[in-house]
Amino acid sequence: MAQDEKHHEGWQVTVPASSANLGCAFDCAGLALQLYLRASYFPSPAPEISVEYQGRNPDRVPEDSSNLLLRSMQFAASQLGSPLPQGHILIQNGIPVGAGLGSSAAAVIGGLMLGARHSGASVSQEQLLGWALQIEGHVDNAAAAYCGGLVFAMTSGGRVMTFKTGFPESLRLVVVAPDVMVPTGEARRVLPRSYDHAEVMHTLQRAVAFAATCGSGKFDLFPEIFDDRLHQPYRRQLVPGMERCLQYRHEGLRGVVISGSGSAVLAFVENAANDAANDNEAPIAAGLRQIFEHEGVHSETIMTSVDNQGAILSRTSRTAGLVTAGNGDQR
Repeated sequence: MAQDEKHHEGWQVTVPASSANLGCAFDCAGLALQLYLRASYFPSPAPEISVEYQGRNPDRVPEDSSNLLLRSMQFAASQLGSPLPQGHILIQNGIPVGAGLGSSAAAVIGGLMLGARHSGASVSQEQLLGWALQIEGHVDNAAAAYCGGLVFAMTSGGRVMTFKTGFPESLRLVVVAPDVMVPTGEARRVLPRSYDHAEVMHTLQRAVAFAATCGSGKFDLFPEIFDDRLHQPYRRQLVPGMERCLQYRHEGLRGVVISGSGSAVLAFVENAANDAANDNEAPIAAGLRQIFEHEGVHSETIMTSVDNQGAILSRTSRTAGLVTAGNGDQR
């Protein structure tokens, strides 16, 4: 076998996208989606590390030392007292970047998991999510990306506590992502420094009801339960058409929210079981897309469902540029 065809053994992590805030659960909850970032690490004795990126929005993802996945991998190695990783990182990303779908959180979780594996150390969920909190400053997306499903998270003194429930795949998720990028910093700056008591109570009531019905397994969701007064009234002004999307109603539509801090919107859709004639996904997607088009904004539609598994690490090998993953490994 020629040298350039030699198998290079490594590790691959698969991390789902995530939608945080979910309307009423501002900075409290995230939902994992069946869109994925895959990153493979191939160690080498050469005293250098290289990054190769394939996938969505390549103009928004650096391939140098500023790459977020690489920095997260190096962070984990440093925390564990290991030498910095050397070799090659291949990132294959199917998550839109800068649309509020957790692409940064997926990169952080992927990098931390690969860094822990590089170090040969066993890292608990709480420790790893604590590192993610240090890197990103908030943990709702990261918790969903790591755990899968619907995850409520809280922090206390640097500790991260999570509460997960499996989310029914019968509830379909329609993502409509306009061709507008909303930087997280800008989305934070538009929020007020203080809130009226009535606004806080309005949102808190809905957040508790949302957590209760999902935790009970009923998932009795309806548009009004997602009605938020802490972040969506301010962020909807950042993208033309967003306000009308949040007010959109259709048969089978359980609710529409801003995904993360935007710019994408996420719709919860119920379809009649095994009844193609009552497929609500397509008309709801078209209706939301038309709202953006009316404002002169092009958008992309992604129809998906929840990922209840979370991030997975597996062995992988590379031959002549082809990456093949092996069996899944324990987190």
